[in-house]
Amino acid sequence: MSSSTILIIGEHHNGRIRTVSLELVTAARELADTVDGEVVVAVAGSDIAAIGSEFARVEGVDRVVIAEHASLNPFLPGPWTGAVSGIVQQLEPFVTLIPSSITGRDYAARVAARLDLALVPDVLALSIDAGQVVAHRAVLGGRVQTAIRFVGSGTAMVTVGPGAYSRASSGERSAPIESVDVSIDDSDKRAALVDRKEHKAAAKGLTEADRIVSGGRGLGKAENFALVEELAGVLDAAVGASGATVGAGWRAHSDQVGSTGHTVSPKLYVALGISGAPQHLVGMSGSDHVVAINRDPDAPIFKIASFGIVGDLFDVVPALIAQLKSAAD
Repeated sequence: MSSSTILIIGEHHNGRIRTVSLELVTAARELADTVDGEVVVAVAGSDIAAIGSEFARVEGVDRVVIAEHASLNPFLPGPWTGAVSGIVQQLEPFVTLIPSSITGRDYAARVAARLDLALVPDVLALSIDAGQVVAHRAVLGGRVQTAIRFVGSGTAMVTVGPGAYSRASSGERSAPIESVDVSIDDSDKRAALVDRKEHKAAAKGLTEADRIVSGGRGLGKAENFALVEELAGVLDAAVGASGATVGAGWRAHSDQVGSTGHTVSPKLYVALGISGAPQHLVGMSGSDHVVAINRDPDAPIFKIASFGIVGDLFDVVPALIAQLKSAAD
């Protein structure tokens, strides 16, 4: 096994690199500099030459490998498990970084099981100690952080959530690009996509959004999410939801922010009627600026808020919307 290659499985969608992949480059670069290694981004899919070229221009990337196969688009966990397993076997990296996205979580555990490798999910930070990889992650809804050390000589596998690292930027240089062959067994093709429906509220993806307005139980009922959607529209923001509202059936799970939903890192996060349970805070604590509106002055959300308003959201939010609309005129 190579002791110096830090492998990233690059995630992309609709011809664009996902932000979390750029964050993984930062993580990989830090590890590679510690072990005097190289950062390799593997791009899997079909018709992905342009994506490969885009990854090659990202600062911190030393090499790009492209794995093309018709079975990899649209995403299905079987073919992706086969492809990623093949890439890991060929490159034998020191560490493999996979985005902790809905798709990444789907195939990462399958790859680890197939290759008999250790996997730590939802990592917040990575370090090297005495030549071994140490993964740091939150447990118990974010109330406790643990450090997990990989032992042995096998590839260390981790999934890293959005917001854990800063985004790498693109430059003028271009890293070398090469192709790798992957084979997809018939056993990996036993499931086929027969239908696909987009959730309309997720048109502006939560993990990609620069601004998010989220609603909690303080809204009182599902119909009052119209206020969240109106403010989000004025701010050109995505709509998020707390776990409690999703559990109550007010919003779809695809809108959930928190330990069992999306981990987000927008520039602005507006929390309406969200008390700030640890399960929610762990999903949005990486936001640059947090604005909280809650009538409970002791709500935990205020402890991490950049700006807090203690008041009835049904009075505050309409006034805020009116002021924003007036300023835009």
